[in-house]
Amino acid sequence: MFLHPRLESVRGSFDRAPLHADDALDAELLVDVAREVAGLEALWRPVLRHNPDARFYERLLLTGSIEVWLLGWAPGQGVRIHDHGGAWGAFTVVEGALLEAAEGVRTTHRAGSATWFGPRWTHSVANASRNPSPGGAIATSIHAYSPPSLPLRFHGHTVNQLLAQARSRLVRLGPTEAAEAVAAGALLVDIRPAAQRRAEGEIPGALVIERNVLEWRLDPASDARIPEADGYDRQVIVMCSEGYTSSLAAASLNDLGLYRATDLAGGFKAWEAAGLPTNRGEPTPVV
Repeated sequence: MFLHPRLESVRGSFDRAPLHADDALDAELLVDVAREVAGLEALWRPVLRHNPDARFYERLLLTGSIEVWLLGWAPGQGVRIHDHGGAWGAFTVVEGALLEAAEGVRTTHRAGSATWFGPRWTHSVANASRNPSPGGAIATSIHAYSPPSLPLRFHGHTVNQLLAQARSRLVRLGPTEAAEAVAAGALLVDIRPAAQRRAEGEIPGALVIERNVLEWRLDPASDARIPEADGYDRQVIVMCSEGYTSSLAAASLNDLGLYRATDLAGGFKAWEAAGLPTNRGEPTPVV
């Protein structure tokens, strides 16, 4: 058993059978241990830090069935959505408050409260203080996990991963292919902002729909749809400046059921470089 040197004087209280078994502990026992360690504040308090540059954590206890950590949360600090590698977990808040977001529900855990979660639980946790400045409130918590030493696994993606994932679902069109598709009835949708269209130019006949309303305008089930959004089999080609934002937007249209939605590879700049028609002047009004 590992015990932080600050807790050596109470080693005997943790030398009990359930904490040294190889089996995972149940949620109730995890909560009890977290509260027990929290009650030893006079011993671990000298270890605690609230570092504004990095979240503080220090292991206090490790046995065959459980590990217990001390965490210090400076204002504005948090951990993005993650799971605990299949471990059961529990935490109790000693001071301040923590905001937990899980399964679409946000819960504020205040000082003195304790909660637990199962092995498939995914959540994000952050200092609940709304003031990220040095004058904001700090938070301190004790966390217990069983089995111990399982990896923290982060969920979500970087923007490059999201882009690759989006493009893996699309049959992207080059400028010539896009022009042929438009001639055959596809909708070419320009999502660039007015300032960018004014600076770069436009493609004659393209529908201009700003990105923030794209889904509402093109979903055939939306009350705010445009007349051209007449069915889920309509081919839509989304265009931006260079073909990055358009890929993410087209994937979002796929999610709505517009299974033929795709984007213009290389965007307006590729279209122009291919010698296809463009015009300049005042931007076309949005629809």
